[in-house]
Amino acid sequence: MRARVGPFPGPSPLPDGCGTVARRQSATPAERATQLLAAVTVTPRLPGAPPAARARREIGNLGRELLRCERVRPVLEVKRDRPLKVSDRTYFVLKRLHSLSGVVPVGLFLIEHFFTNARSLQGPQAFDQAAAELARIPFVVLLEALGIWLPILFHMVVGILIATTAQANLGRHGYARNWQYVLQRVTGVILVFYILFHTWSTRFDAGYLGSTSAYQFMREQLASPAVQAFYVVGILSACYHFGNGLFGFAVHWGLVTGRRAQVLASRVGLAVFIGLSALGIAAMLGFRGLRLDFLQKPHGTDHGTVVMTGSGRR
Repeated sequence: MRARVGPFPGPSPLPDGCGTVARRQSATPAERATQLLAAVTVTPRLPGAPPAARARREIGNLGRELLRCERVRPVLEVKRDRPLKVSDRTYFVLKRLHSLSGVVPVGLFLIEHFFTNARSLQGPQAFDQAAAELARIPFVVLLEALGIWLPILFHMVVGILIATTAQANLGRHGYARNWQYVLQRVTGVILVFYILFHTWSTRFDAGYLGSTSAYQFMREQLASPAVQAFYVVGILSACYHFGNGLFGFAVHWGLVTGRRAQVLASRVGLAVFIGLSALGIAAMLGFRGLRLDFLQKPHGTDHGTVVMTGSGRR
């Protein structure tokens, strides 16, 4: 005669040796529950099979343990995925500061940098004038060090730790957010090399320091197809990293909680990525001679000298 414990969905696997398998200490609560269920569904005379009443009580205890494990699981996963050996509160603060630094000031600097470089679309004189105006800002070196390079360094170091320790579920799921998660890390690693190259070539390179025109230096540098391709990859990586990072910033700071709000935030990030990519690529092509004068107002383009006379101007 068989003793059964309630209806359970799906087939009940029957181990080869119920008594031996049921005594495994390394089994998870779910595995132990399955083994007990298999044990009580066979003839009680089978060696090692527990009495039905005791099995019911043990399965009930395992059910409560499973519920407790489900509540604890997110915390355990966070601890296992934690890149720094710090307290949970410190790690939480670092994560929020990391996402914040990616928007303010690093993200704002990226936008300003692209718009300044877009002066290349107006010709060498316009770009060199814009670069000279930035260089004449009082205490510009101190402002750049504290307001740009230090936040970039912090964002870079913490981002590298996250990228080298976090795990994505591409092999099991392949959801869009998982791909975005991986691309965020990949573009971050690419940006480490891109920022180092771009900073060295436009701050410390002897050719740049000895040039009389920043526009002409960039024009000659981008004449190399390899350098130009590297700039394209770097610009697209920076734009994607910032656009997709806006979504992470909104989530980490609790700005979007519902599903619809998160979908909207993701679309906003995609729009930022596309818009900034177009601006950055156009600015780069401006150093190769691209002009977009049709987007300028008539009085915003260069024209001849205006001479005022008593009867008007000519």
